Amino acid sequence: MEVNLKHHLCPHVLNLPTALLGLAISLSGCSSSYSVRPTAVPGAYAYGQMNEMLKRKHVQIELKDEKEISAKEVRISNDSVSWVDQRTDEEAKASIRQLVKIVLKSHLLGFSEGLGLGLVGGGGLGILVGSALDPPGPRGSFGSLAGLILGAGTGTLVGLATGLIVGHTYYHEFPMTEQSDSLQNGKSREE
Repeated sequence: MEVNLKHHLCPHVLNLPTALLGLAISLSGCSSSYSVRPTAVPGAYAYGQMNEMLKRKHVQIELKDEKEISAKEVRISNDSVSWVDQRTDEEAKASIRQLVKIVLKSHLLGFSEGLGLGLVGGGGLGILVGSALDPPGPRGSFGSLAGLILGAGTGTLVGLATGLIVGHTYYHEFPMTEQSDSLQNGKSREE
């Protein structure tokens, strides 16, 4: 009695790549990183631009003491950053010197990135698995086509869900400059 292993392995072979694809997409959320400076310089945001961007946004603020704060109504000035704590609704303030970064998430952008990554990754993986399961001969392309359709569909669903949940992360970093350091210490630049 001959057993065709392709038919017995097929569900398990397709489940493993799907699970791996889902894991890979969920662990690889997309992100962007920008510097924030007191005034506009090429490749960096100015404080005023950040204030416009942060209007009506919920963000994470990371301070140098490794404290992370869920915040809203964030406002950046030359020497400090102020916010309202999302959990307590209390106003707070810190020196710019204490600020490491502000993290902002865009779930809509993550949704569209997940669509693209899931479609392409799932479709490619589906073709590979489908072609490995194809019988030799002229009917050998059905597995690749079925794999493409199944892989692209599964990858798209996983990518959309993951992208919507994880989102695209923007890291706005605050490097220490002479100006922000002098403001913290109460010194002018001429001293």
